[in-house]
Amino acid sequence: MGSLGMLRLLVVLIVSTTLSGCMITPREGPMSSEIETQSKQEEYVVVDVDASIVDGLSRFNPVGLRKNFSSSRYNAHVSTVGVGDVLSVTIFEADSGGLFSGANGNRAVFPQVAVDRDGSISLPYSGLLKVKGKTPLQVQDLIVESLEGKAIQPQVMVSVVENESNRITLSGDVSKPGLYPLPINGVRLLDAVAEAGGSKFPARETYVTLVRGDRQGVQLLETVIAQPDENVYVAQGDRIYISHDPQRYTVLGAVKKPSVYTFDASSISVLEAIAAAGGLNDNRADATGVFVFRYEDPKILESLNIPHSREVRGKVPTVYRINMQHAKSYFYAQSFHLQDKDSVFVSNAKGVEIGKLLNLINMATSSVKNVAVTTNYIDNLAD
Repeated sequence: MGSLGMLRLLVVLIVSTTLSGCMITPREGPMSSEIETQSKQEEYVVVDVDASIVDGLSRFNPVGLRKNFSSSRYNAHVSTVGVGDVLSVTIFEADSGGLFSGANGNRAVFPQVAVDRDGSISLPYSGLLKVKGKTPLQVQDLIVESLEGKAIQPQVMVSVVENESNRITLSGDVSKPGLYPLPINGVRLLDAVAEAGGSKFPARETYVTLVRGDRQGVQLLETVIAQPDENVYVAQGDRIYISHDPQRYTVLGAVKKPSVYTFDASSISVLEAIAAAGGLNDNRADATGVFVFRYEDPKILESLNIPHSREVRGKVPTVYRINMQHAKSYFYAQSFHLQDKDSVFVSNAKGVEIGKLLNLINMATSSVKNVAVTTNYIDNLAD
């Protein structure tokens, strides 16, 4: 084969290789039909959104702080004595000439009685008394019991002067982090946060973490404000952490402005999310394929009678599908509210893929014509 023949063969190979590589059209994501088909293999749940789904999601009220911490007044905090506390103890006797008779009459005052590291106090004629974990009233009864048969019908008053142990810790994104004493009658979470100057950021962007022993709960501050049951009583030793973590959602696919968006209101619907992204792209969008990707609480799916077989970290991979070709679906999209980290995806219409294929065919046809012209030119050179 001569040099011109080699050149001719090289041109044909280059064009054919280019065409074969272009037969796979690029896409931003799966087609609507592929999402449902692949769900059986990938073990995620596809749920078609209708009136019953929207109603079920709106009625479901997931438990938050109240699941692990009681919110009733019955369980309000009762102040107890702890290590490091300082007590004021006053002992009265019914008649003079008793153990505690003196310049102050038939009484004795001990204004600074410290609770030692063993949780005990020491008083004259009473000896060492274990008071850790007891209320002031219980300490009074304990002292009276220790003086029976020694003092004349003793009566005792005990108050906490310095309550080092009966404190909570507030830290994170509050104006005045630190240790705060608890009132005897107890205090609710929002009041405790307010005592620390409140959150530095809007409530819809702020989370509250409450740690009590080996229990922990997390809730959006805005939810604590809106739902009284979430505004639980805090207790001795509680650690409260306020963190700024704006809620976000993602809009992808056939929209005009795909991006990550933050919640600019307490609640964002699917319709508002699409509008924020510039709306559907009329030239590309498949109106039947508007999807919301979410790791869903299995209890929600069970309440909706939707079977599932796989959980990831206690959540079920779920895809909610909204058919926007039906006018009523706009009401569904308006009532379907997004959650933090949700992803909204609008798939391409089938016609878009057909259009891409037609363009490739046109490219192929044009390329073949160019090959023919080039090879004819090479043949003429050979002649």
